[in-house]
Amino acid sequence: MTGPHVLVEPDPPVPADDVTAVCEAIAAGHEQWRGRLGAFKDMLPRRRGEGRSHDGLKVVVGHEDGIPAELSLDDHSPHALVGGPSGSGKTNLLLAWIAGLAAHYGPDEVELYLLDFKEGVSFTPFAPDPDGHRADRLPQARLIGVNINTDREFGLALLRHLSEVMRSRAEAARRHGATKLAELRAERPDLRLPRIVAVIDEFQFLFTGRDAVSAEATALLEDVARRGRSQGVHLVLASQDVSGIDALWGRSAIFEQFVLRIALPRARRILAQDNEAALALPRWHAIVNHDSGVAHGNRVVRLPEAGGPVVRDVQVTAFADFPDTQEPVVFDGARAPGYDALAARLPADGVPRALVGQFVDVHGSPAAAELSDGPGRNLGVIGPDARVAVPLLCSAVRSVAASLPDPASAQVVLVPLAPDAAAAASGLAPDLPGTVEKVSADGFAARVAELAATVRARAATGGGGHAPLLVVMFGADAAESMLDRVGTEDLRALLRHGPGVGVHVLGWWQGAQRLKTLLAPPGAAIDDLGAWVATGVQGTDLVALLGGQPLDWTPTPGRALFLDRSRHGRPQLVILTDAGGGGSDTFSGGGSSDTLAGRGGSGTLAGGGGSGTLAGGGA
Repeated sequence: MTGPHVLVEPDPPVPADDVTAVCEAIAAGHEQWRGRLGAFKDMLPRRRGEGRSHDGLKVVVGHEDGIPAELSLDDHSPHALVGGPSGSGKTNLLLAWIAGLAAHYGPDEVELYLLDFKEGVSFTPFAPDPDGHRADRLPQARLIGVNINTDREFGLALLRHLSEVMRSRAEAARRHGATKLAELRAERPDLRLPRIVAVIDEFQFLFTGRDAVSAEATALLEDVARRGRSQGVHLVLASQDVSGIDALWGRSAIFEQFVLRIALPRARRILAQDNEAALALPRWHAIVNHDSGVAHGNRVVRLPEAGGPVVRDVQVTAFADFPDTQEPVVFDGARAPGYDALAARLPADGVPRALVGQFVDVHGSPAAAELSDGPGRNLGVIGPDARVAVPLLCSAVRSVAASLPDPASAQVVLVPLAPDAAAAASGLAPDLPGTVEKVSADGFAARVAELAATVRARAATGGGGHAPLLVVMFGADAAESMLDRVGTEDLRALLRHGPGVGVHVLGWWQGAQRLKTLLAPPGAAIDDLGAWVATGVQGTDLVALLGGQPLDWTPTPGRALFLDRSRHGRPQLVILTDAGGGGSDTFSGGGSSDTLAGRGGSGTLAGGGGSGTLAGGGA
């Protein structure tokens, strides 16, 4: 109906004042929508824990122009880099992200590994309460590290674990012809393959210094960042400043995998080099960029406050929905592991083991030397401080005696050569089963000759089945001045030939040099002391016991180096136990109430032991 015969009569014009009023109302409504804060609880899903992570993890953490803004960890943006100076809201953002993941996804869809390197306890509320004041915990959490401070080896242990999980999943994917996690889950729905998110706050501490820890951590970080995309392993690294990480200079390929960048107010070097949008941000805002920090991907997101009550509500609800999940492993760097709890984890297979501490790994594995009837199965404790070394030796002797197949048949010879160890030897004797003999310094030389004769007699009869005999020397340095040449050869014979016939030496040496002199050829060799643990000793002093291998190690309280030649090629970092026994254990997991602990300080040696993966972590 068009043409010259159609009459069109327009409506009368709208008054100018009405047009202005409508435009002002639209503008006001738009500004009100853009500026709305949006409480964090309003961003949580109504139906908790029902999300599926096959194709990735998406969580709303704020609003962009009033529209909910998501953070995505998926094949396109596998890892995230978060930065902002102190007070910019970094911890608030991480708590909101973790709580959002827990609200959207159940434990079978996502597992969280949470580490905080600074002197804070940001992730403590997600762990079980050691005092029992509350029963809940975050069921999605598999590993929680608090009070780590400078315990860099624990961060290294986490990266090792993630690498092992990826290797396990890659093998499963190859068997089923899958190229990524989503395909593997579709092919094998019976396998439990949750996505893993490792959140490491102040991660730059892991790369402090140019040493073995930094070198291995850099290689592992590059490996996890490169292969994590296809195996459903995601890293969220947070820091106040990434510009000073020497170990990562020239390794730009690592951060190229961190496609998701989140820059809080005044953050530098988180976004692309020429993208300085974060410098003008007001508080409670962040630049969220899913395009590797390039300016065209900037999104200005207003963040709500994710305070304790809100996060607490998420955790209580999640725990009520999934109460039967395994307890997380908890590393508490402010506490020492208890002897009783560690000894209870030793295998009950009849093989005597000398417990010396706890490995710095994600499982809290006991560090113990097997004293089977084989060459070199002796133990040396090396340390100048009797207050540390003597209780360590006593703990090792107690654990060996308790793990013998027939403890009542054992014979223990206690030789307190150091005056400050006499009381400890007397206190140890009632705790030991079997026959306990105490030898004074005056009778030491004669007793060594008798023990050497016992070894020769047992060797002459051949076969096994000999009753175990433990020779415990406190202050074995003094043996050099108490024994003549023949006596020294007899002591060397105990070390070399004794283990094969059930005679084992456990001794404390204040320094490594006299021990090396005792093990000097032709009468002995460093392999005759098959295991040793050193505390309070400089790494350069231990080189002689390693056949000349260089050792970069600075002693720190509560830490020791442990070498079992039958298991390790290099010394391993261990955390010393609470020598009093029964103390609160600081590495907890697997339903036990113990927790791995340390006393602070850090070594500079790449350590760690143990094997396996956390439940549900691998294919």
